[in-house]
Amino acid sequence: MIGTEIAFRLGPGTMDEARAIAATLAELATDAHEHVLFCDDQIGEYGCLAVWATAADADAYIASTAVTEHVRQLSARMDKPARVRRYVMEYQRTAPSGP
Repeated sequence: MIGTEIAFRLGPGTMDEARAIAATLAELATDAHEHVLFCDDQIGEYGCLAVWATAADADAYIASTAVTEHVRQLSARMDKPARVRRYVMEYQRTAPSGP
């Protein structure tokens, strides 16, 4: 599995804004297996993690016009670049599926 992470800092108490950003990024991640917002609202640091079946899918997402524009807007909002990463994910444990 491949993960993409888009991390950003908005400042304390900006959870609603972070959720809106995450919702937009999730809508753009149509081929992702999962998309998660992680957050520390007390210091205002947030990020979105998407999980992909292939590196090609992850790379296409990161390189898409819509995602690059969204990251550009985030970076302008923060006055510094949002962090965008892609990495191999190795699951060490997953919950059993089914009842």
